[in-house]
Amino acid sequence: MKEKQQKIFDAAQKDFQESGFKGTNIAEITQHAGVAVGTFYRFYESKEEVFFQVYAAENERVKQEIVTTNDLTEDPRTLFPKIMTQLLADVKNSLILQDWYTNPKLKRLIKNNPNLQDDFMCHTVSQLVKQWQKDDRLKSGLSESRVHQLFEALVVVDNHQDELLDGDYEQLREDLVQGILDRILK
Repeated sequence: MKEKQQKIFDAAQKDFQESGFKGTNIAEITQHAGVAVGTFYRFYESKEEVFFQVYAAENERVKQEIVTTNDLTEDPRTLFPKIMTQLLADVKNSLILQDWYTNPKLKRLIKNNPNLQDDFMCHTVSQLVKQWQKDDRLKSGLSESRVHQLFEALVVVDNHQDELLDGDYEQLREDLVQGILDRILK
């Protein structure tokens, strides 16, 4: 990356992390990068484009964190609850990931961007499902897309947890994870 482009990227990353996508604008990014607005447009066509690059870097960081801090061959009933807790904590601590997670327009744009790899959640589930298939741990007749759909439902529930009746949400999430694992594992 060129020096000015790196400054813009670094400023955008910081601004998106502190203010989210909606709370960040190009003028602030360029001001924090110490460059003119015109310089921004030499490297990026829009705020969305720089967000995609920032998101891709954050996405890659989380994927690497999951891979390096977990033994993916561990018993799925022990491993997956740990990974879900880790992934959801990463989302909670990153406005960049929260924007992917909660902004339907951005989520759609990211999913339709051929330059972006699988998001951290899909990537992790894909790796695990492939490992579980290889180890013959999945029940027969379950497609990878069906397993993804079940785990994606967890994301939806987590995204709307404030709409649930008061109670122990952590226990509810654990119950849902165990229920899904019971459904898909032998």
